This record gives sequence, C-alpha cells and structure tokens, in this order.
Amino acid sequence: MIRSAGRLGAVRVLGVVLWQLRGDLLAVLVVAGLLVPVPDASQDRYATAVLSVLGIGASVFIAFRNTTAYDRWWEARTLWGSQIINSRVLHNGLTAVDDGSPQMAAIIDRMRRRQVRYCWQLAAEMRGVPPLPGVSELTPEDPPGTDATELLNRQAADVGALAAGGHIDQQSRVMLMAANTGSATAQSGLERIRNEPFPIHYDFFIRLLAWFFGIMAFNRLDSTTHDVTSMLVGLLLMAVFVLAERLGRFIETPMNGSIFDVAMYRFCTIITGNLLGRGHPLAKPRESDTAAVWM
Repeated sequence: MIRSAGRLGAVRVLGVVLWQLRGDLLAVLVVAGLLVPVPDASQDRYATAVLSVLGIGASVFIAFRNTTAYDRWWEARTLWGSQIINSRVLHNGLTAVDDGSPQMAAIIDRMRRRQVRYCWQLAAEMRGVPPLPGVSELTPEDPPGTDATELLNRQAADVGALAAGGHIDQQSRVMLMAANTGSATAQSGLERIRNEPFPIHYDFFIRLLAWFFGIMAFNRLDSTTHDVTSMLVGLLLMAVFVLAERLGRFIETPMNGSIFDVAMYRFCTIITGNLLGRGHPLAKPRESDTAAVWM
C-alpha cells in the first residue's frame, strides 16, 4: 500500500507511482514521437469528427472501470479489517472461558498461536508466495504445509475438544465458533476477489480505448503548426488517459504482491501483537511508520 508520510511524503509517493508507470510513460513518449511527422491533412481529416464523442466515451468507461477497481481494493481492505476483529473476538472469548486448568491452558495457547499463523498463511496464499520465516513454527503441532482453510478447521476441532472435555458449555462453544465463522467468511470474500479478476476482454477494450483517444487527441492538437505548447498539451492529455487506465488496472488486483496491494502484512503484524504480545518477532512491523510503501 502506498502512503504519504512525512514532510516529503507526497513527493515520495509521486516518485514511487511514476516509477511503477515508467513503461507506460515511455510508450506515450515513443508514440507521440512517431505521430509528430504524420501529415497534417490526414490528422484533420480523421480526428475532428470523432474526438468529442470519443473523449466522452473514454471518460465514462475509464471512470466506471476505476470506480469498480477501487471498490474491489476497498472491499479487500475491509475484509482484512474484519480478520482483526475476528481474531480479537477469539482472543477475548478464550480469555473469558479460561478456567485456569493446565489442560485448557494448553489448548487456549495453541489456538491463539494458530490464529496468528492462520492470518499470516492466508496473506501468503493471497499473494501466491511462501509464508514468511517463522510462521510455520508458530504451531509445531500442525504440519508445515497446512493451508489456511485447514488451520481454521483445526481451530474448530479444538473448540470441539474444549466442549468434549467439559471446559466450556454450549453457549461458549457458539461464541468461539462465531469468531471462526467470521474468519471463514472473510477468507471466502478475499478468495473471491483474488480468484475472479476483471474479464480480460473488457480490460483490453478499456486499454485500447484509452490509447486510441490519447492518440487522436495528440494528433488534433498537433494538427496545424507543430507548436510546442500544443504538442505538450496533447502529450499531457494522452498521458493522463493512459495512466488513469493503468492506475485502475493496478488497484483492481489488491493482493498480487505489488506496491498497490492492501497492506496485508501490516494487518497480520497487528493481529500477532494482539494475541501473542508486542514483543513477538512477527509483531514487529516490517516497514517503518515513515515508509512510503507498506506491504
């Protein structure tokens, strides 16, 4: 997640974003350079008739796509926020039902460690990368390759073990399972966002439309005298439409390991601190508070 922090935060954010868009910016410059020597007569002939309608259409389609992309990003952020809530609910619930017996203490400790491992494992699965070092070691009781869904199922099994052992009553069992169900619901929503991207044909259409309008606009503004000011305005207009489309493309995939991701590791760090204490190695933030990017 890109964020503005410190006195030069806005400048740093601009630099980070432009660096990510460097390929598109270079493509805009190359295309503009190729268009400059195009004969003016052909530019006037084709550009004037369609530019106004095309500009409105391109604006509407790009705005719709970017709004939808931001909704996906915001939903992923909200679902990760609910994972913090579910983890705290489980933590508080376990504290409430703890009777102080050694048998129950062992299960409660394991469930807290497993909940933390579950969140880190889920973040890794969403990004398609291996879990961070130390994550699998949180619960040596579980196999190293256990996925997030199985970890959550093992949590449910431990709730059943507490009930079978007479440590909790039916009401307490329902309370603990409510937190488990909340985590499963949030995970399902995150998997839906991760596994169902924008249709590729629609994505291609929006990108093609942005480029086509940018080229037509540049041609129109450069159609008579090759005035430097007109060329710069046309170049800027083309860049704005192309980059607007690209920014929407970046945020529509909020869990793919890029700097535009939701800060999943930051959420996991908070959960670790809540359940295992701020002194735990995984509870320490990977980036400083002044960093321009949180992963």
